[in-house]
Amino acid sequence: MKKQKIILFDIDYTLFDTDIFKESHLETYSLYSEVSEMLASLQGIAKIGIFSEGIHEFQKAKLLKTKIHDHFPEEHLHIVAKKDDTLLGILKKYADCTLFLVDDKLSILEAAKKQAPSTVTIWIKRGPYAINQSQTDFLPDATVTSLNEVLPIVANTN
Repeated sequence: MKKQKIILFDIDYTLFDTDIFKESHLETYSLYSEVSEMLASLQGIAKIGIFSEGIHEFQKAKLLKTKIHDHFPEEHLHIVAKKDDTLLGILKKYADCTLFLVDDKLSILEAAKKQAPSTVTIWIKRGPYAINQSQTDFLPDATVTSLNEVLPIVANTN
């Protein structure tokens, strides 16, 4: 039997263009150009969710104001104060699935891979965290610069 595929996206610098938000003094809510189309394309391939760090109401507002919140069912919406503190629980929740984790922070992907080696780690290389990553021996399963590159990875993974 094929495992259910689930993709958990970080919000900032992954879906949400945080640079535009900061430059607008926190007034302009904007997605990266490929996000809406990519989310629609993934609908038939996998369940999609959020694994993001930050203040819950603030992060949820980003999804609502950019009109993408409908893509993420409540049971797959994980907005937490600190990812490190909740990672193990998230990994356990999706242990029976093929889990894809898309994040701009290598440290989160590395921790996920250590705790659940079957997790497919996808590093989105944009934003200040991606640019300033400290050198590590960890290599994610995939490194992308646009979320359009996620679609074939998910589609071609069994």
